[in-house]
Amino acid sequence: MSRTVLDPTSDRSLAVQLADLLRTEIRAGSRSQGSQLPSEREFENDYGVSRTVVRDALDALVLEGLVVKRKGFGTFVRQQPPVRRVSSRSRHDLHRTANKPVFDVEAAIHGRVPSRRILGVSREPAPTDIAQWLEIEAGADVVVRRRLQLLDDQPAVISASYYPLWLAGGTILESPDALKRGPDAEIEALGHPAAWGTEVFRARMPDPQERRLLALDAGVPVVRMLHIDYTESNCPLQVADDLYAADQHEFAFMWTSEGGSPPA
Repeated sequence: MSRTVLDPTSDRSLAVQLADLLRTEIRAGSRSQGSQLPSEREFENDYGVSRTVVRDALDALVLEGLVVKRKGFGTFVRQQPPVRRVSSRSRHDLHRTANKPVFDVEAAIHGRVPSRRILGVSREPAPTDIAQWLEIEAGADVVVRRRLQLLDDQPAVISASYYPLWLAGGTILESPDALKRGPDAEIEALGHPAAWGTEVFRARMPDPQERRLLALDAGVPVVRMLHIDYTESNCPLQVADDLYAADQHEFAFMWTSEGGSPPA
């Protein structure tokens, strides 16, 4: 790879110039995902800069989530094969057609292997924001299913689903085992098909526990998605509170004009 000469007379520091150069190469694909970057000594020799400059440049890219440092092995371009999550009016058709959770169907479309680990199933007081979406009193008991969803055995999503007791109490939704068809199918099997829904997104940095569960490297944010399902009579059925590792997902939203229809 040809080397770009850094300009010591520029008003941009050498570390910023080197970080900009590497960022451009990574995004252009000339430094491929998973590839190892040169050692600090090689960067020094190739660009005529000090080790401090190299470390500052690499640290900046680590914080941006573009590269990861592996102790004893070096620095690598982060592998970022995203799973695309498509929001559309036909979202629930996925689980109805495949008889599998939507997460599993979307993962398979992208050639990934989905799995999950149950973190707990319990009755507990609803947090204030969840209660508002469920249209119940804050602190009222709900059934909560928590699970860690994985792609190719790597943590990808922390999921917590909240169900009102009138719907979930004493049903399979309180089972401590994984639901093979997924909770959406079980809700409909109980006689409550989802007619429409809404989704709310917010990006932020993870807390220590979230970072541990998702095995996140430094600089990787999370995206919190609340997905609320409703019946035809506008009664809320569930709030799915999903926390996505942002480097493993991208989100697409589908819309149609009046009379239009999305592709099959």
